[in-house]
Amino acid sequence: MVKKKIIACEVVIDAMQAFLPDDVETETLPMSLHVNPKALRQKLQERIDALDGIYDPIVLGFGLCSQATIGLRATHSRLVIARTDDCIGIFLGSRDAYRQQMMKEPGTYFLTCGWAGANSGTPFNEYERSRERWGAERAKRLLKSMLRHYRRLVYINTAGKEAHLEAHDYARDIADKHSLHYEELEGQTNLIKKLIHGPWDDDCVLVPPGETVKLENFMTGNT
Repeated sequence: MVKKKIIACEVVIDAMQAFLPDDVETETLPMSLHVNPKALRQKLQERIDALDGIYDPIVLGFGLCSQATIGLRATHSRLVIARTDDCIGIFLGSRDAYRQQMMKEPGTYFLTCGWAGANSGTPFNEYERSRERWGAERAKRLLKSMLRHYRRLVYINTAGKEAHLEAHDYARDIADKHSLHYEELEGQTNLIKKLIHGPWDDDCVLVPPGETVKLENFMTGNT
């Protein structure tokens, strides 16, 4: 029996841990790859090529992610991807839930426990590195420029109690330091569970063997 394999960003794997069966294998890619969508696409294709035909399906714990998943292809395995604009939709349970939040306040920065603990990929991590390299004043100017379009910070609780409290305090502190309106949302697990267990319905992109992931796959359902 051919088993499924999950390849996911480190912050998505963090949220998946509680729902992963013992017999499902996973691979983790660093969050920092999101900075360069072409590099992320290349890395994903490399891993798909290595696993093609050995595992089926190959589940990608990603969304559209700046079109990094467009063009991916497996010859012998099915590909499953979340039908969301990016990982935020996975944590909120659907593409529509994410878009509702962005309609409420387009200038929103989202954090989860996984992002709070990640070593790279957020403006706040970059601030710490810049401060060490160039000093506090220059780092503050850089961060202010990076956050100039943001007015709200939303912390999505996807963690257990202990980890949640630490990440919550981190997110709250970030909002206070940078004068961002703070809100907290309870993370939804339905899409995470679907990626792991199925059914791969209209919340997911299901790509048959030999076909290529296309932009229109994220615009319409599987039927």
